[in-house]
Amino acid sequence: MQRWIVAAAVVLCLLLGGGAFGYWKYKQSGPDFSYVPLPFNPESTEEQRLQSVKEMKEKLLTDTILTGVVRDCNIEQKWKLSSEQGAVEELRRRVIFEAGETNIKGIPTPTLNIGFRGKVAEHDDLAALAQRMMEDVQRLVIPKDENSGTVPAKY
Repeated sequence: MQRWIVAAAVVLCLLLGGGAFGYWKYKQSGPDFSYVPLPFNPESTEEQRLQSVKEMKEKLLTDTILTGVVRDCNIEQKWKLSSEQGAVEELRRRVIFEAGETNIKGIPTPTLNIGFRGKVAEHDDLAALAQRMMEDVQRLVIPKDENSGTVPAKY
């Protein structure tokens, strides 16, 4: 009779462990996203913000920039994609460009949100992609003047 109790305890532990693993695996496949908010000029109108979103999307969704992001974040290997061009197309499909609102120090501020969609299991990769894309945004938004250092553009 004691063997039966031990066997039942082992089966129960395996079922509970398998159930916990299954639930964790299910949660890892849920949708996720990561973006970096870029504050708009507070004096800009809604039309100007939407135009800015459109312009940034056109400037950033080029093969050159997305290829640099893929290479720097090693997305082709991490996501097991067949080619670099396939990785570029995957990023183009997952990109987020939206005019939104973010609380900065408790104050609602209109922002341009730039990032990527994916699964919960890819959250670290999505955050790295958003940060890397923001480096290209900074190069576009903040022009460098050789004589006076960096001059922030009125965005």
